[in-house]
Amino acid sequence: MRKLLLHVCCGPCSTEVIERLAAGNELVLFFFNPNIFPKEEYERRLAEAERYASAKNIRFIRGDWAHDRWLGAIKGLEDEPEGGKRCAACFAFRQNQAALQAKKEGADAFTTTLTISPHKNAAAVNAAGENAGKSAGIIFVSGDFKKRDGFLKSCRAAKDAGMYRQDYCGCEFSARKRSKD
Repeated sequence: MRKLLLHVCCGPCSTEVIERLAAGNELVLFFFNPNIFPKEEYERRLAEAERYASAKNIRFIRGDWAHDRWLGAIKGLEDEPEGGKRCAACFAFRQNQAALQAKKEGADAFTTTLTISPHKNAAAVNAAGENAGKSAGIIFVSGDFKKRDGFLKSCRAAKDAGMYRQDYCGCEFSARKRSKD
């Protein structure tokens, strides 16, 4: 059994990913999402992820909100379209922190729930994870969890668990775009 750190973006997205990874892995969940804004939204998503981890009896680590550091990481990319350079910088920022946390925890590898979303480019997420893993000296497990109806299954599981499900990625730039549409 390997120790696998799973970067969790939110409770709903973690449901199906945990189901797929639980066999053969000792999972440790890591919530590091300083992109989420406002702070109340961050706290709400954190609480849902933590509640689900507790129900599954899986160790849960809270990362810092670090929103100011995240804003620095995406500086100059605020007006990029959804799925563009801002998102790539965001993935890199969060996956670098996940890789460092995995190394600190003595994990054998790490991965992320981000690829379960149909709104996220799995190749971009995986590239960020692989680069972060190389920099930190730890294996990144690439995947595309939306395959085999992953997103649909996560939606059903979240609904069954009575989870709050957000309607935007979390950053204020995505929220602004959503409110204009």
